[in-house]
Amino acid sequence: MSKRDTEKVLRIALNFLEGLTVEQFQELIKGNAEIHYKAKKKRYQKELQRIEQEARHTTDVEKILEGYTKKKLLLFCEELNLPTKTRDTKKVIYQKVADHFGIADSAGHECKKTVEADQWKPMEDALSCCNTVEEAKDFLLSQDALRLKKDIVVFAKHLGVYVNQRYTKQELLERIVNSVVGSGIRGRAMRMED
Repeated sequence: MSKRDTEKVLRIALNFLEGLTVEQFQELIKGNAEIHYKAKKKRYQKELQRIEQEARHTTDVEKILEGYTKKKLLLFCEELNLPTKTRDTKKVIYQKVADHFGIADSAGHECKKTVEADQWKPMEDALSCCNTVEEAKDFLLSQDALRLKKDIVVFAKHLGVYVNQRYTKQELLERIVNSVVGSGIRGRAMRMED
């Protein structure tokens, strides 16, 4: 049995034991109860096999399950005993399925977030050092990493600034400047008044 198979079996056993009441657990330990194996009919056997055999990335999982409605995806996760929420998006569900199968870019997903945070940190620090709104605007406009709208959106989200996809690049930059630098200027003004 491979390490991956062993992990799956242990996960199943732990989930089973966690579902027992204290009394049931005690009865099992005392030998007054038995555990029986019963194969259950899998509704999604074909998809499960394809994911196990073919999927190497989350995008592969997405391609295999792309025709499913969100409701069917939730049923699919239920069959795998994956905890999901009705508010989970399809993308989140695909990621949970990939994580369940230990698919490669699940770990890379977290690494990507860390790399993005590291990428934006110097720019965030420099932006917070700007003393005026105009200085901050000039700084952001000079950044090669913020040439595309999608990059500006990612940077704004990193800073916790609300973004609407309908905003223009200019509007996004103004929101970032007002949020980061404008709030600092207002804060300093209030402290001087006190």
